Amino acid sequence: MGNEKYSEKTFMSIIQNIINVFPYFVIIVDEDHNILLANDMVLNVLGKNIEDVAGHYCPKVIHGIDDSFPGCPLEDALQKDRCIEKDLLDPFYKTWVSSAIYPMNFKTLDGKKIFFHIARDITERKKAEEVIRQQNDFLKNLIESLTQPFYVIDVNDYTVKMANSAAQFGILTENSKCFKLTHHKNKPCKGAKNKCPIEIIKKTKQPIVVEHEHYINDGEVRYFEVHGYPLFDKEGNLIQIIEYTMDITKRKQAEKKLKKTQNKLEMKSKNLEEYNIALKVLLEHQESEKNKIYRNILGNIKNLVYPYLEKLKKSSLVESQKTLVDILESNLLEIIKPFSTILMSDQINFSPSEVRVANLIKEGKTAKEISEIIFISENTVKTHYQNIRSKLKIKNKKVNLRNYLQSLEKLSKFKKL
Repeated sequence: MGNEKYSEKTFMSIIQNIINVFPYFVIIVDEDHNILLANDMVLNVLGKNIEDVAGHYCPKVIHGIDDSFPGCPLEDALQKDRCIEKDLLDPFYKTWVSSAIYPMNFKTLDGKKIFFHIARDITERKKAEEVIRQQNDFLKNLIESLTQPFYVIDVNDYTVKMANSAAQFGILTENSKCFKLTHHKNKPCKGAKNKCPIEIIKKTKQPIVVEHEHYINDGEVRYFEVHGYPLFDKEGNLIQIIEYTMDITKRKQAEKKLKKTQNKLEMKSKNLEEYNIALKVLLEHQESEKNKIYRNILGNIKNLVYPYLEKLKKSSLVESQKTLVDILESNLLEIIKPFSTILMSDQINFSPSEVRVANLIKEGKTAKEISEIIFISENTVKTHYQNIRSKLKIKNKKVNLRNYLQSLEKLSKFKKL
């Protein structure tokens, strides 16, 4: 075989010892799929000796079929004259195998090419890969189902590693930096308006929520609430962050509108308060002036008119004159009644007993009659007389108390004023 000559027995013995070292299927075959050698792993699985398989058709021995195994890399290796490696599902053993063919620099005595064929059971690896694939598919479907932008960022170079469609980032590349995609900038975010979640998380190692202004595909600026969550490696090093954002543009617009409305209301309220204060001062001044005028009128009548009216009543008058004086007094009382009523709350502070006594005086009751009605002594009634006259400011004046009280509204209203 080849340029050097070895006995076939010696050659086979050397190769057999070599291939027995491998812990997986190793077979030496010729270009027609005939087995020349098989290692102990093959023989043990098949339960055969080397004599039982040497010179036999490989697909028949290994797979139990009469034709070439579908996908067998030997055909490709013959055609391309190089090693071929494939992952194949073996229906005979119900397993996945990594099948590889390596051309050897040897030929059989009859001139056929010899190939080194290995097959490793990768079923567990395939199962693990399938689990990972399913998990990846689930993760992709999960983040794709989110209506908010969601993406993963490398904290070392700010590259967006993955993103859902809602992020509207398009096809991601090595230059897909988060600050370029979201802010149209050439460097990471900073400042009070757009605090960088990555920089904050690098310092705190904790999740963070900040507000940002983001640019969407058509260049429109919208407000987002950015949630950042740290991802660490096994050694506890921060390697990536997850970001998802919530569009709060409508909320921010509503807040601005509400703030503007509040400012207007506060201004109106302030102006109204100032107007109320001014109006209150004006009304108080008017009331004060009005009461001052009322007091002057009432005082002048009581001091300048009533005394002479009383003297006139006690003078020698004919009957017609007395009638005219009574009419004059009655009309005068009607004139001063509104003034007196308005001033009662300021000028009078009758006690309940004084109110009862004054009411009986107004009805024409004598001191004796009043004492019998309310069960007090006549002296007490007379004391009330003096207190009433004092509070009405007509003490020691020749003013008829009954007539004066009749000029006022009913005394029962005094307590309400």
